[in-house]
This record gives sequence, structure tokens and C-alpha cells, in this order.
Amino acid sequence: MSYADQRHLRPSPSLSGALGVRQNPLEVFTRICVAEGYDHEQVDINELQISLPGLWCEHEVSLTWNAATEQIQVFLLFEGRMPGGRSDDICRLMSLLNERLASGHFDYWDKKRCLVYRDAASFRGGAKLGTEQGMDMLAHALDAAERGYPACQYVIWAGKSPEDALTSALVDLAAHP
Repeated sequence: MSYADQRHLRPSPSLSGALGVRQNPLEVFTRICVAEGYDHEQVDINELQISLPGLWCEHEVSLTWNAATEQIQVFLLFEGRMPGGRSDDICRLMSLLNERLASGHFDYWDKKRCLVYRDAASFRGGAKLGTEQGMDMLAHALDAAERGYPACQYVIWAGKSPEDALTSALVDLAAHP
């Protein structure tokens, strides 16, 4: 139980809300994938994997629905091995990237040794996910990945400073309208 739940800071669901059957919001993302022609796989009832085409690579997005917290989480992992000795530069790059994001954030997962873009949206109280909101969540993840992926490659493989890597990545992105 979270601190907010212990202190009764969250509204409890009404009886009508508790009795109603809630549509799984991942169904909205499945419809988007079909309409847009994205490869996708329903891992289980609460997880959907989507492959989004980008300029540099295919980005694998994982969407999870947590019915208990009524929250959708978006994860976009950057595949590839991370050479040692550049962790300070990667942390600085993540900070620079995060400063430019309107939503979500970049993080480093030590367990998987990879960079990840994360975002979440709450639908507490029975709020419904609209198609436009779902498309916006995917667009934010893809936009972040299209900035972050090349910048990471410049730091890791080209040995650029985080500032130079981000500038180069943004110039590359601007060259592809």
C-alpha cells in the first residue's frame, strides 16, 4: 500500500464504478496499431509490445496497464551494449535530453544495462483513453527516441561529449523533415 493510500488521500471508487466493467485501455493502442500498420503483439491482457518505425531503427515500445492503479506505463528500451567507462557522459546526456522533454523521461536501467524512455498516464476515477491520447503517447515516445537514440550512439561509439552528441542528433533530425 502506498503512502497516499495509507493516508486516504485518494478517492475511493464509487459503488457504480466498482460494479462496472472497465475496458482495458490497451485495446485503444491495438486499434491504433491495426490502423497504422504497426507490428504489435499482445503479450498478455495487461501488456502490449509495439514496433514503431523510426529514422534510425525500429523502436520497441512496451505498454503496460495496471488495473489496480489505473495507470498506463510506456517503456522504450534502447537496445545495444553499453561499453564501460562512459557512464558519466551517459548520465549527463540523459539530463540534457530530459530538460527538453515535455513528458516522460530517460533513465538508465543497470539491471538490463540499457537506456530507457519512460512515461505514464493515470486514468483513475474511470477516465477513458481516447484514440488521440493514445496516438500522442506513442508520438511522444517516438519523438524522444528519435532524439535520444542517435545522441546515445554519438556518445558511446563516436566518443563525443554529451553536448556535442545532442547537437549533432538534433541537426540530423532537422535534416529529415
